[in-house]
Parts: sequence; C-alpha cells; structure tokens
Amino acid sequence: MKKANTPRSLNVWSVSLLVLVLMGVSNAQAADYQSTVLNDTPLAYYPLNLDVDTGAIATDLSGNNNPGYYTNIFSGFNNAVGPSPYITNAINFDGLSEFVDLGNGSNPGLLNFSGPITMEAWVQPANPSQNLGDILAKGYSPTNGDDEIALRLNSSRFEGVTFSDARGTQGAVGGVPTTDWQYVVSTYDGTNWDTYVNGLLVGQNSDTVGAINFPIQWRIGSGSDAGANRLFAGNLSQVALYNHSLTSAQVVTHYLTGEYGLDASTTPPIIAMEPQSQSNFIGSSVTFSVSVLSALPTTNQWFKGSNPLLGQTNATLTLTNLQASDEANYSVIVGNSNGTTNSTSAAFTLLASGNSLQWSSADVGNNGTWDVASSANWIDLANSQQTVFNNADQVLFDDTVDAPTAVTIASTVLPSTITVNSSTNNYTFSSSGAISGGTSLVKKGSSTLTIVDPANFTGPVAISGGTIYAGNNSFRSVASVTVTNNATLDFAGGTYNNLPILVSGTGVNGLGALFNSFDDFPSETLAITLAGDTVFGGTNRWDLFGSITGPHKITVNWSDTADGNYGEWNTINIATNVGDIELANGKLGIKNMGPTFGNPSANFIVDSGTELDFWSGDAGYARNFHVLNNGVMQILAGFTDFNGSLTLENGARFNAYGASGNPTESINGAITLNGVAHIVLGDGNFSFTNVISGPGGFVWDAYNHSMIFQAANTYAGPTIIAQGMAVALSGNGSISHSTPIFFGGSDSTSVHFDVSGRADQTLTLASGQTLGGIGAITGNLVASGGSIIAPGGTNTTIGITVGANPTGTISVSGNVTLGGTTTIKLDGSGSNDVVQAGGSITYGGTLNLVNISGAPYSAGDTFQIFSASSFSSSFTQGINPPNPGAGLAWDTTQLNAGNISVVTGTSQPVLGNVSVSGGNIIFSGSNGPAGSNYVVLTSTNLTTPLANWTPVLTNTFDSNGNFHVTNAINPAAPRGFYLLQVP
Repeated sequence: MKKANTPRSLNVWSVSLLVLVLMGVSNAQAADYQSTVLNDTPLAYYPLNLDVDTGAIATDLSGNNNPGYYTNIFSGFNNAVGPSPYITNAINFDGLSEFVDLGNGSNPGLLNFSGPITMEAWVQPANPSQNLGDILAKGYSPTNGDDEIALRLNSSRFEGVTFSDARGTQGAVGGVPTTDWQYVVSTYDGTNWDTYVNGLLVGQNSDTVGAINFPIQWRIGSGSDAGANRLFAGNLSQVALYNHSLTSAQVVTHYLTGEYGLDASTTPPIIAMEPQSQSNFIGSSVTFSVSVLSALPTTNQWFKGSNPLLGQTNATLTLTNLQASDEANYSVIVGNSNGTTNSTSAAFTLLASGNSLQWSSADVGNNGTWDVASSANWIDLANSQQTVFNNADQVLFDDTVDAPTAVTIASTVLPSTITVNSSTNNYTFSSSGAISGGTSLVKKGSSTLTIVDPANFTGPVAISGGTIYAGNNSFRSVASVTVTNNATLDFAGGTYNNLPILVSGTGVNGLGALFNSFDDFPSETLAITLAGDTVFGGTNRWDLFGSITGPHKITVNWSDTADGNYGEWNTINIATNVGDIELANGKLGIKNMGPTFGNPSANFIVDSGTELDFWSGDAGYARNFHVLNNGVMQILAGFTDFNGSLTLENGARFNAYGASGNPTESINGAITLNGVAHIVLGDGNFSFTNVISGPGGFVWDAYNHSMIFQAANTYAGPTIIAQGMAVALSGNGSISHSTPIFFGGSDSTSVHFDVSGRADQTLTLASGQTLGGIGAITGNLVASGGSIIAPGGTNTTIGITVGANPTGTISVSGNVTLGGTTTIKLDGSGSNDVVQAGGSITYGGTLNLVNISGAPYSAGDTFQIFSASSFSSSFTQGINPPNPGAGLAWDTTQLNAGNISVVTGTSQPVLGNVSVSGGNIIFSGSNGPAGSNYVVLTSTNLTTPLANWTPVLTNTFDSNGNFHVTNAINPAAPRGFYLLQVP
C-alpha cells in the first residue's frame, strides 16, 4: 500500500506506518464500520459478535427486525478474532453443523426479493479450496425449480451466483481465496453481476434477472433446503444483505473503513497492487499494471524514468516491439480529488539475444534433440559451422533437406526468437522439456508446426503461413497471437485466459483462422481483434469467452466431424464495430450475451442446414437475424425479452421452448417472413410486440401455449395453427393480410384463435382472406365481403400436414357475421361442415354448398350447417348452386335453426340467350313448367327486396317449357336487372 503525496516521490511505507500517517497527518478521517454499512441501508445486517449475542439470537442491526438464530453456535466456544483493529469480532464455523438461520424473524418475507442485490461479508476460509462453502445463501430448492442464491467459496475462488433449472448458473466469480481475512462482495445492478475481493473487481458477468424471488429462508454459513449440506468452514464477520446494488465506490468505502478505519470520501487513492518489473527479448512486448482502491474517480499517469508518457493514462501500460531504448524504470501516479499516490518503480530489462542458428540436416549428424549446450544439431549462420544451442540464441527451422522434423526438447530451452519458415517440413516439438522465457515465435510457410508438450514462454506469436497446433496449453502464457495471410491457429483442446489475438483470414483450406481439432471442450477466454474478415472453425467443439472487436465479418464454420457439430459463445462482449456474423456450418450456442451482442444494425446469418441456439441472456440480442431455408434459430431457455429482428426464408425454422413457470416472453424485434416458416413454440406464451411483415407466413405445428400478436401485422402468407396451439390478438393486433388461416387437428373445441384481448374482441376476415380447418375462436368473427369461410379440408404446407378432414366445424364463442362466401361441404352420409356460434349468426353474402359424397342429393336429405343461439338476415348473394339438382330444390325455411334440406321442386327456368335490338332487350330460355304463367320483374338495384321489384309483363311458357321476352329499354334508367318469377 502507498500513502498520498503532494510532491512526486517514491517513498515506500509499511502498512502500519501508512495507517498511522493517513490517520494522523493526511486529510483522511477515521470512520466507523457499522455506521458506514447502515448508511447504505442494508435489508439485513449481522455483525456476528458473540460477545454481544450471548444467547441464541444473532442481532440484525438493519432495523428490519429479522434476527438470525444460531445453530450449534455458542458464545465462549465459537468466538473468533475479527479481520482488523476496526472489526474485532467474528464467529468460527466448523463446516459440519454450524450455521445461522435467518428465516424466523419478525418479517423473513422481506428477505425474499428479485432483481438487484448485494451480498457482503468478511471471510477467513479454513481451506481456500473448499467446494460449495456457502457464506450467505438460500436454496437449492427442488420445489422451486432448484432455485438458489449464494455468496460462497467454491474451488479456490469466490462466487456470487443464482441458479435455476430454467436459466442455469448466473453470476460472477473470481479472486484467489487465502487463509487471511478477505472482504468479499457480490452485487447485481440490473445489468451486471460484479464480485469484489478487498475492494477490487475480480469478476463480472452480464445478466437481466439477478436475484430470484422464492420462499426459502436465508442462512449464514450454509445453504437451505437441498443446499443445507453446503456448509462453510472458517471465520465470518459483518454479513449483510441488500435489495439494491452497492456501487464500486461504496464497496471501496466499506473496505477502507473496515480494514484501515479510513473515511474513503477524504482519502487519496491507495495502491493495492504495484507495477512489477519485467524483462523480455527484442521485438517482444511487456505490460505493466496497477490496481487502485478509491471511492472517487481516479486518474493515472505513467512515467518512463522521470518523464511522463504522453497518452498513457490507463491502469495498464503495454510496450510493444521492444528495443534497447525501452530499458528504463516505469512508474505511475494515481490520483483523485483528495490527492495523489506514487507507485514504486518497476524496471524493464532487455534480454540479450544470442547467435542465429539453423536446425541442421540429419546428414551432418542431427539426432533430433533440442537441448542446451550439448547436442551439435545446429548451424551457426554467422560462420556456417556446426554448433550447440545456448539459451538466448535465435533459432530457425526451415525446409532444409533431411532435417529431422520430430524435434525432441530434452530440457528447458530459452531461445530469444523461434522462426519456423517451412512449406515442406512439418515440424513437431515434443518430449519432457519445455520452451520458456520471453521468446517470440514466428510461423511462416504452408507447413504445420505441432507442439504437443507444455510450454510457458511469454513472448508474442505471429502466424502468417500454415498451421500451428498448440497442444497442451502451449500458448497459455504468451503475450499475444497474430494470425494473418489465411493461416491457422489450432487451439488443440487448450484453455486460455484472456489471450489477446489479432486475426484475419479463412485459415488453411478455408476451415478457420481460429480452429480446434481436439476433443476436450476447451473454454477459450480470448480478447479477439479482427484485422479482416475471419473464419472460426473446428473438427471438435470449442467454447469461446471474452471479447471481439474490429470492423469485419465473422464466419463460423464447424466441420461436420465436430463433436455434435456444435460450439458455444458464452459471455462475449461483441463490440458495436464488428460486422456481420454468419453461421455457415454446424450449430452455435449463445449464452449470457443479451446486451453485449454488438451492432444492432448488423446481420447474423443462419445458413441452410445450420442451427443457432440461445440459452440465456435476456434484454438484448438486438441484431438482424436472417435464417435461410432449412436453417434453425432456437430460444432454449426462459427469456423475458428477446430484442432481435428476424427474417425467415421459406422452410426456415424458429423454435422457442424450455422455460419453467409458464412465463410470457416478449419477442420485440420486427419479423419479416419471406416464405413459409416452420414455428415451434412452447412452455410459455410468446408475445410478438413488433410488426410481422413480408409475403410469407408460417406453420405452427407442435408444442403448446399461445402466440400473442400485439401489432397490426402485414404478412400475406398463411397462418397455419396445429391443434392445441392458439394465436391471440391483443390490443390492436391483427392479421388482416394473411391467407389462408387454417386450423389443424380434428377437435372443434381446441382454441386456435383468441381475440378477447382486442378492444372489439373480433377477428375480422378482410377481402381475400380464407379461414378453414377445424377449431375454435374465442371472441367474435366477422367475414367481410370477398372473404371465404370453409371449415374442414386438408392443408399441407412446406411438407407438413396439420389438418386432413373432409368436413369439420369452426366454432366461435361469440357472434358470427357472414358477409363473404361461406363454403359448406355436404356428405350424403349426413356428415357436413358446420359454423357454430356461442352467440348469434347473422347471414349474408353467398352460401356455397359442395357435394363431396359422390352421390346425388335426394329429397329428404337434411344438413345442420350452422349452430347458434339465434339467427338473422339471409344470404343476400344467394345460394350456389341455386338448386340441388334436377327436380330438386333447397328448403331454406329452417335456416333460422341452422338447417338446410333437399325437397322436390318445380322445374326451374334456365336462361338461354340475351341480346339487345331496336331499343329492346330480348332474352329467352327453357325448362319452365309447360303452359304455366310467369311474371317478368325489374329493378335498378339488385339488393332491393323482391317485394319491391316492378312487374313489367306477364306471359305463358309454351308447350315445351320455353319462354321468350321482349322489353323496351328505358333510356332514363342507368341500369336494370330482370327476374323471372313463376307463381
């Protein structure tokens, strides 16, 4: 730790002197820890002081009266020394049976909340590598979807996490536990989980949920319910729970107050981690860093010797392409509004490079062993003489004829640079030795360099040709990797922690500039900078963490031989300058990246035959997702919001399921249907809040629940809904351009459409729309002129059959108004289509009756084609055909009960010729009753009731039933309609 300075000096203070000086002569003021915590309004706060809590109750200082109850903890037995002179009390937990139960206070329900949260404690583990040692936790609860919230010690790291079956693990982990006292905090602020140790941020992860509200009690020193066996071993003090997020400044304030008794608002910055001295070879790079504790905003200024470095004002200083002129002492001044603090100096030392050596041919005795000062397997390029390798030498592996390509590294070698420039010789570095030191590695030429044993060298790697297979984490310590010129880095199953990579190109044979070929599920945390369009590939799975930046396109090309043809991106921060992303082959899973998915205007293209899976990461993914024919995009866990827009081509599939608790999940982006998409939704309702447009439509043929449309959609293709699924229109939601609308299945009670959420509670079919199939509508139905209702039928779209029924019923819970064409199929066996209403049916338009039985109608056939509580009006456009057959007629007198019958009828005249001559209209026909009278009626309006038509003449059918009419045209009448009436 460092004290504040006014002049620039580099005095080193001990911790005790630091505290003395800061408290005695600086501007810093003493502060009380408990008051500091209470000022930040905890929901519950337990000092864990057995000198005060001598009974069974752990005091809650928050004022919310939720005391804890000690289990197997007793004053005089579990007392422990606190973390500092300013926090002197603690409790020892044995990790076997001791905990504090927080579920029996006056208002334990107050501690059940969701969203923002802070969990805080001072912790001294008995075993830093303990697994699942809960410090402050509730759950793991099987009755609540295995929900759990915990601040814990777990496998040599601290973590603040939530878990549920639906969402998996969310939270932030980090830090290095020790047996010393450490101040541990985990917060969620509505965007990120942050975990701090001793005031420093050690882990961060994005999330949209935070704390989960479920009715299980909290405990200190253990979980609860099925997590009750996750007991902590060690000392705890000052445990607090908040239903809001402490800021980083508040966290620092608590730490400085508890550790040093300082008032953070008056304290200059304190350096928690000094810059460290570095050494490396010419051309390589080094990074100096500083970690600072300050409750106020800080500034940084790096110095080379006594000279400030222009523009170097970050917490890190990186020197690249190192030269002799870089040798110097480096330091930093950190400051805030209370003053400045000087770091100690850290020296950079340039290591001297040795001789330039070339790997020699076996013809001159090269036995393939790379060792130090022993085997003369090299050529000194300065004198062309055979020689041995010495540390710091520069080495070259090239296409020397008969050079051993199996290179056995027999000891630790420290070359200054390694260059592999070969296209014929494929070298392999192996055995028990290792490449170490600050060496840099350069790969040129089209060959493959295989490294199969560990290495720990720290210089940069540059790959501009061929492939490097970096086995066994060979590059775990390198400063950076650069991949250019369509070369390939094969991770070979390794795991890397924030490795900087500058990359471009397709890789060798187009399979990927970044690639994994080893079946070890590597989790790569990489800081990727795109120098050009780049392909990611692999013949085995690899999962990516970290960040991606650079104004270029990414293509993901998993080989068909990959493990399940699958890989994952998890918690990646994609910068807004990154271009399009294309999934060209295989399956890609996405986790925890909602708000960090890059440019909302960029595209994510899901190619034919590929699959894009979203597992978690709410309130984001605001990108344009374009799913091509036979491509699949899936949301596989419960989401509150998904903000990406979708363009689905013909045969594309959109799936969403896997939620628990029957949620309603919002799909907020615009949807464009360029063809007929295949939809699979379930385990919750999905609300589409934006407009769905395009010439296409969709088939929803599997799963359950509702698809809710809130916008006035304009897509023109089909809406095909299988049995057990319902489209709901809410607010102004409509689908007035979609046709056909088809209800699949065979259950007339299965609700396929619910319009009860609209203001008019009505599904209105516009002109050109068709409604068919079998199923129910909740609400009213209005069929406008030009629309068609045709129950039953078969629909097969994009190869999916969702309904195949000769006849069927469409039922409506409310009223039905018919104004277009109502097509009813009649079967001679008595089976027929039905339109059914829970309320009334108002007739109108045309009734189209289709005989599908294969046999003619017979007098006496009766069909119930409508069902309702009441009926009104008539089919103003008539019935088609006008009669059931020769000598038969429709009996419509029972339409007021929904029935139509076939009866024996008189012959119906048939119109033959119509012509105009000499100012007269002349028409004739046949099939009238021979010798019977007929009356010719006229009207200028076809919809005029028959009783108001005007008779113009009366005549008689001849002996063959023929008729002939000549009538003068009235020039004053704009138009005229004629009707032949047989009395």
